[in-house]
Amino acid sequence: NLLPFVSISYLYTMSNLLTFIALSLSFSMHAQSCDTNALIIDQVRASDTDSNIPVELPRHYTFFNPDCTPRNTLLVHMVGTFAAPYQSILFPKHAANNGFHVLSLKYINDEAAQTACGNSNDIDCHYKFRKEIIDGEDLSTETAVDSVNNIQNRLIRLLQYMESNNPTQNWGQYFTGDSIHWVQVMLSGHSQGGGHAAMMAIERSVKRVIMFASPNDYSINFTQVASWTNLPHVTAGSAYFSFNNSNDLVAEYAWQYGAAQNLGVQGDSIDVFNNDCPFNSSHNLYLSTDFGSFGSSHGSVVHDSNVPTDGNGEPLYKNVWSYLLGIDCLPLKVSEENMEINVYPNPGESELHIQSETIVRNLTIANMLGAIILNNTVSAKDFHVDLSNVLPGSYILQLTTESGEVQKHVIKQ
Repeated sequence: NLLPFVSISYLYTMSNLLTFIALSLSFSMHAQSCDTNALIIDQVRASDTDSNIPVELPRHYTFFNPDCTPRNTLLVHMVGTFAAPYQSILFPKHAANNGFHVLSLKYINDEAAQTACGNSNDIDCHYKFRKEIIDGEDLSTETAVDSVNNIQNRLIRLLQYMESNNPTQNWGQYFTGDSIHWVQVMLSGHSQGGGHAAMMAIERSVKRVIMFASPNDYSINFTQVASWTNLPHVTAGSAYFSFNNSNDLVAEYAWQYGAAQNLGVQGDSIDVFNNDCPFNSSHNLYLSTDFGSFGSSHGSVVHDSNVPTDGNGEPLYKNVWSYLLGIDCLPLKVSEENMEINVYPNPGESELHIQSETIVRNLTIANMLGAIILNNTVSAKDFHVDLSNVLPGSYILQLTTESGEVQKHVIKQ
């Protein structure tokens, strides 16, 4: 059921979000075609990959779909501070169902880089903090990560474990001995994990870097984005991509944008609501929806509990995620490409008039949270829908016809 009172600002941002959904349905690009039911998700304790790593409750997650044509590319995803891989499944699943080998890494993340270093008098504090977590070098007074528990060791041990225990999945193509084949690797991460991904690419020539709600490193004492974002990096600036929320309440969007500029992220800052994929070929994407609570907007770009989904539980950002992964946008249903359906007036006040080339069998209207507020059986090409009991706002209209399914963005005034 709809909430009885909805703020004007909320309706505006939700309207923008639904506009984006409607636009995404019109993109006809090249995504992977394979059986998503074949996806294999494994959970692996870090201590099982290296006996020197202490036993931890959260585990690494691995994703592999044997039904997909392999891209021979490894995606390594790192979650944010205090988070665990089990809390971010949607994005890795999407990548694996498009032919990527995917590892979601459990690493030492019990303190944020900004918490540790935001007020530090050491201009290189953020760099030292991250470097120790990534490589285990004893550089920072703000954390203590050794040569066993650092990201580099945990990653190679997990790869070796997967190859040993799942040889038919071909994880061995990504390493030789203790050396990772970085040219076959994409790094992605949310918040702290996104900052680690960006920094790892300074010394490792990787295929791509995807930064979600990050980097968030800002020196308050020196009033500047962390100095490490200006370091030369062996990964080309053209390989860096970012996807943030301009209403982020955990970190300033200006910090994220400044870091992206320093790292060489290409293109203008593009609002995904107001621009069709491929987003003017920009690598610097954002959304402008305020999800209300302190962490919701920060997590909205990739964290499962904050990512908006449709009525079927599918992430609304699949086209954005596909673009960030370099696989363009999601395909358009063939039936919808050639089907003419008119919905008017839109925006409307009391009713919708629907005209279809083929007979409509079922109609549903869902709100932005995916809740179905209207579900009608229909058997007509030309009919009206009563909206008198529907609150003003933006909705998804889904029509099931004899030729397929169509979704439309409708606004009740």
